[in-house]
Amino acid sequence: MKELYCPACGTPCVRVTSGTSLIEKTLNRLSIFQVRCQLCTTRFQARRPGNRLTTQEFDRREYRRLSVNFAATLILDQPAAGGVVTDISMGGCTLQATTSLPRGTFVRFVLHGPAGRPDIKVDAAMICSIQPQSIGMKFLEFQPEDKQRMGQLILELLADQQAPPRISV
Repeated sequence: MKELYCPACGTPCVRVTSGTSLIEKTLNRLSIFQVRCQLCTTRFQARRPGNRLTTQEFDRREYRRLSVNFAATLILDQPAAGGVVTDISMGGCTLQATTSLPRGTFVRFVLHGPAGRPDIKVDAAMICSIQPQSIGMKFLEFQPEDKQRMGQLILELLADQQAPPRISV
């Protein structure tokens, strides 16, 4: 079967998303699926004949979460709160932090880039889930250059996680 590519950026890093509306569910029965680019965030439809079900593990997220260990800062009207990002995608992240913020709180977020890279700033993020030691956030708004840097970071993480293991002799 032909591999899917994003029509906007040309990458094969795309993910079939679950349809929630009646129209999307009907299109799925006709083998037309909603697809989200994991890098540029473009959403598009693709026909996949004979492929009513995807082989992708069921997940409501539109973006694949990638395991990481990066320092980050939440910026509120009050003093900033630090933490460690344990997984990330173009759509959001999980932050290990001991701050008590209610669901629905809007924050600014700074991901401190690995190995001397510039920080990636998210102008608007929303707290979507709260666990005893972590916070789930959805990214809402980036400046174009920060979105591009985040896309580059995600591309590198995807490449690292999909690369075959190296065998030392």
